[in-house]
Amino acid sequence: MSFVSLPFFVLVTITIILYFLFPIKHRWYVLLAASGVFYYLSTGIAASLVILFTAVIVYYSAIWIENNNEKGRKKRFVFSIVIVVVVSVLILTKLKKYIDFLSSLIIPMGISYYTFSLIGYLADVYTGKQCAERNILKYLLYVLYFPKIIQGPISKYRIIGPKLVEGHTFSYQNLCMGIQLIIWGYFKKLVIAERTRYFDSLFLNLKDFDLGGLSLLTAAVLFGFGFYCDVSGYMDIVTGISQIMGINLDKNFDRPFFSRSSVELWRRWHITLGIWLRDYIYIPLGGSRKGKFRKYLNTFIIFLVSGIWHGTGIDFIIWGCYWGVVIILAEILDPVFTKFKKILHINENTADWHVFQTVRTFSSLLITGILAVGCGFRNTKLLFRIIFKDFGIGRLDIYSFTRYGLSGVNFVILVISILVLWMVEKKEAEGSVREFIAKLNPLAKWVVYALGVIIVLFFGIYGSGYSTSGFAYAFF
Repeated sequence: MSFVSLPFFVLVTITIILYFLFPIKHRWYVLLAASGVFYYLSTGIAASLVILFTAVIVYYSAIWIENNNEKGRKKRFVFSIVIVVVVSVLILTKLKKYIDFLSSLIIPMGISYYTFSLIGYLADVYTGKQCAERNILKYLLYVLYFPKIIQGPISKYRIIGPKLVEGHTFSYQNLCMGIQLIIWGYFKKLVIAERTRYFDSLFLNLKDFDLGGLSLLTAAVLFGFGFYCDVSGYMDIVTGISQIMGINLDKNFDRPFFSRSSVELWRRWHITLGIWLRDYIYIPLGGSRKGKFRKYLNTFIIFLVSGIWHGTGIDFIIWGCYWGVVIILAEILDPVFTKFKKILHINENTADWHVFQTVRTFSSLLITGILAVGCGFRNTKLLFRIIFKDFGIGRLDIYSFTRYGLSGVNFVILVISILVLWMVEKKEAEGSVREFIAKLNPLAKWVVYALGVIIVLFFGIYGSGYSTSGFAYAFF
């Protein structure tokens, strides 16, 4: 079921209405029913059975582990076996395109997300940080909750579980704040991200196109913003839906393009994945407690795992290794850079220096961004070879995009929309734009909402003759 479809809007509307009509202590049943319907309509019975299979195994294993807390060796054995089974299901689905006999294997939507959620839940029960949930329906709601199952966030049970089942009263403030996020999410997805789909064929078949380095760099930058709007737009939509019902999801993106270092970037991009990797891989491996070499090795491992999590093949391994090396070198060379800045008398508090740091960090993200979305190592190498060898102002041919699918009007809309995105996110650093809008008088506030809807409807890419793409992380 597409998030940009009438059935989805109907399901969400009915869910919200029923949620507030039911007695407060039973409202979580509405969420569970809606989540089951959504996942079944989105993936079918086979995929639904796969997720139920792994979820039920983890459910009963967690209870057994808690009941046998003193049996250390047996407890450890059961925990290890269950983790192997759950991870094996994930690995098999990721290998299906490389192994013939796996080609017919069903890939459940959001498998990487709910797999990590299940592992985190079981690990927390195993270490005593979380009590095993005895009510299987409440547990299944945590696994299946439809706003987060496809693309996250990867929330811990002890944080999101109580929010889902405790029931919330209607709040006009939550309604307004939720609507804001939903409109903003659809603006990102339909107005910006869908327009950058025109570059898909360009980056997948670079050798068939005749574009100069500056034109390709322009396309790559626009594509980078589009990918961010795709993944963060989804989060805005589902966070807004949840907020209307009083459920606050974990933040997953925090203006990453304003990061001034690679370390800061990965604290702002896919925040819950970073926290999961830290809590369940980095710290158990020893974190930074066993010397610098082990710290760097553990850092490299979590980025390698992150690369494999994003996809299979050499492209994603290179992606993970690249970021692991960059983060490690950033820390090792920090004293050298500090001395270098002192020698050159660089004032780190100036706006110019901040802009340089931001552009540098964005460039680092761009280097691997196209690689990570499936365009291939060869195409990525060719892209940067053309950019560096055939770079010149004279080779900037915006009109050539028209020949490859992106019309002049759509190019202008895309650029203006990205500027709007940049201005709004820059303003967020000074104060919440959402709260500013929420404090407007009712008439002005709803005029703003209406204008937002009109802009999305008028400038969005969707409808007859065009099928919106699925969200980028949906089948990760």
